[in-house]
Amino acid sequence: MTEATKAVGATSTSTLYPRYCFHLSPTANTWCLLRAAEVHALDQHAGFEGENFYFYRNLPIKWVRVVGIVVAIEQYFQRRIYAIDDSSGMNILAVVTAPAPAKAKNEPAAGGRHPNNDAHATAAQVPDPYADIDVGMVVDVKGGVSSFRNERQINVVKMVIVKGTAQEVVLWEKRAKFRREVLDVPWVLREKDVRRCRREAERSEAEARAEQKRAEQKKARKHSRDKGKDEDVEERNAKQATRGSKSRSLVDEDAAKRVQRLIREGASSGRFSALGL
Repeated sequence: MTEATKAVGATSTSTLYPRYCFHLSPTANTWCLLRAAEVHALDQHAGFEGENFYFYRNLPIKWVRVVGIVVAIEQYFQRRIYAIDDSSGMNILAVVTAPAPAKAKNEPAAGGRHPNNDAHATAAQVPDPYADIDVGMVVDVKGGVSSFRNERQINVVKMVIVKGTAQEVVLWEKRAKFRREVLDVPWVLREKDVRRCRREAERSEAEARAEQKRAEQKKARKHSRDKGKDEDVEERNAKQATRGSKSRSLVDEDAAKRVQRLIREGASSGRFSALGL
């Protein structure tokens, strides 16, 4: 039995490969051209929710592409939802997230009156790339798969209007070819490919740990140098303070000696001056 045959037997029940093998999948980093019903049918397995990986059999799918007609549009705060119908029996929601519109400069509080109506009217606004898309138009939607209330949806990365039936037919043919050449073909990896991917993942993880350790050591050395500089400054300040104290002591000592000398001289001269001598 060949190694490839063993792998086929191992994956006959759609056993998932480890995460470090996903880059070898034909669906990796690819716009998977699916029908809406197929997007809804994608499986989700524990451990992959954080990266939004979904699965068709054992094929990991993250990015999808759907072609269909817009049947409804709903506008929410910072969010617009397009319902797409591709005649697969189910609609798919395409979600566009937009930032909050920018406020006009010097815009007053709610209820206040703007001093310059022209400035208020020409306030900077975020451009809407999908302003021309309306109900009844056929669109080509690309985006990442996500779930909301256990329903699959598409977070739109790009959406364009399909210009005519001919272009739509071309996309249908591409979808059929993707199913034929990718989805309907079992994804099989040889055992040595899995081992190689594991070694590469372990090596990458070891390199990441080593890089993190080097960064921590560099940070510690910098902290030590900064601490040493602070100690040198404190030591210099202490020495300067000591020298200043010694200088003041010498000055005070010299002054005291001069005062004592003046007192002695004044005392000896005072004894005779009182007698007029």
